[in-house]
Amino acid sequence: MNQRGRIPYLPVVVGFCLAAIGGYAVFSWWAVFIARDATMTGDVIGTWKSFAVLAFGFWLGSSSGSRSKDEGEPTKVQVEQPEDKPVPVQEEKT
Repeated sequence: MNQRGRIPYLPVVVGFCLAAIGGYAVFSWWAVFIARDATMTGDVIGTWKSFAVLAFGFWLGSSSGSRSKDEGEPTKVQVEQPEDKPVPVQEEKT
C-alpha cells in the first residue's frame, strides 16, 4: 500500500511543521513587540531569514531532483602501469 517515493504519514509531518512554524510565529511576535529586547529581536529575524533560505534550498533541490538522470552502471577505469615509470601507490595504514 505504501508507494515508492511517498512520505509516510504526510498529514502528521505537515501538521507538526505547521505547529512548529505557528508556535515560532507567536514567540516571534512576543519577542519583537512585547519584550522589545534588541538581541532577541535580532535572533528572531535571523532565524526567519534562515527559514527562508532553507525553504528556497528545499524548493530548489526538490525541483532539480526530477531532472536527474540515472546513467546506469558507473564506468570502470583501468589504470595501466608502464614498466619503465610505474605510478606510486600508497597503501592505507590501518
